[in-house]
Amino acid sequence: MKPEYLEPWKRIYPTKNELLKAWSDWFETKNEEWELFSLTVVFKSGGRLPRPSRWEAEYKTRVLQKIRRAIEPNELNQTTAIPYEEFFYYEKDDLSYFRVSRSHKPHHIHALIPIRKSQLHRFWSIDNSELKQRIQKDIYSIETIQSILVEPIRMNQTINWVKYLLKGKQI
Repeated sequence: MKPEYLEPWKRIYPTKNELLKAWSDWFETKNEEWELFSLTVVFKSGGRLPRPSRWEAEYKTRVLQKIRRAIEPNELNQTTAIPYEEFFYYEKDDLSYFRVSRSHKPHHIHALIPIRKSQLHRFWSIDNSELKQRIQKDIYSIETIQSILVEPIRMNQTINWVKYLLKGKQI
């Protein structure tokens, strides 16, 4: 333990890198129970005014609900179908330094989605290495969705994805 943590009058908070490492380690400790996927949802939206609460609600209530229904047919168990669904971040004005793009930056959400290994066959097509067609069709039926990208996260690569999701954000 660091000596400065032992001084009770000082309030020492972990650094951003320590928090990123802790998140990454936590996701990797659950590797026996679930597979981890990165998810990017881009919304069709007019206007330049960012309203994160609207798009976060759209993601939580509509997109995640479509995924829950697909991986858990029993309606009583759908609320717990995704083990941890709170690791997501809204972006509007953030973009990569390496990407040359138009002036329009879309509203989008980056997330990490854990899927239980016992339900993986309902979510991910191993043959095609992509999200199941039925889930894609359901998500694209939401009128505000422009595109969705789902990618599996390999073991020992979690830290890179956590850093990418949290680029420049306060945690």
